[in-house]
Amino acid sequence: MKVVIITVPMMPPEENYLVHYPVDGNKAIEYDKPVRCPINGVLAKIIEKGETVKVIYILAHSKTSKSEENKKNFTEELELINKEVGAVLSYDIVEIDFNPSKKTYYKLITDLSQKIPDNAELYTDITYGFKTEILALFCALRFAEDYRNANVEYIFYGKGDFIIDPVTKKKNLINPMLCEDTPLYYLFKLMGTMGNTDAETALKTLKDFFDV
Repeated sequence: MKVVIITVPMMPPEENYLVHYPVDGNKAIEYDKPVRCPINGVLAKIIEKGETVKVIYILAHSKTSKSEENKKNFTEELELINKEVGAVLSYDIVEIDFNPSKKTYYKLITDLSQKIPDNAELYTDITYGFKTEILALFCALRFAEDYRNANVEYIFYGKGDFIIDPVTKKKNLINPMLCEDTPLYYLFKLMGTMGNTDAETALKTLKDFFDV
């Protein structure tokens, strides 16, 4: 089963623009249409008719958060894409507070770890995750690999530069790019498996990793 984990933005929906994301690397997964959720374009290229795909949204809540509205837009976008594919989609959510506390991180790690099924192929979009949320997410992915026989296939980040139109005052996204951050996750995993090696051996392992 493919399991897709998506960090949902808190911004007003009107500021979450339709963007065409060129892919930095594997052009086979580059989608030629604009999307609001970067990984939806990847899913358009990789999901297949009849296969089961579970989407887990991470919603961060605050007094001003619009994550619920953005989740609705992301889902509608994916459903429209899937009309041409015919995969069997299901949805789940993990809700956290936009608050940098231990309770927030523990909830994200434990809730997400419970919702990832055994033997899952994991695809993750961290575009809209806040910094500490992404660190906790990496811990949940590591748990899923170690204890649920899951496999982290891709981690994506949609980047771009915002400029403000001097006339309309509207934010515009320029130079968009869909980047793969999977190697960063595997570096995180490698650091946790070095054990009691000496510093020289550990440094050689790191250098070999970066040479790949």
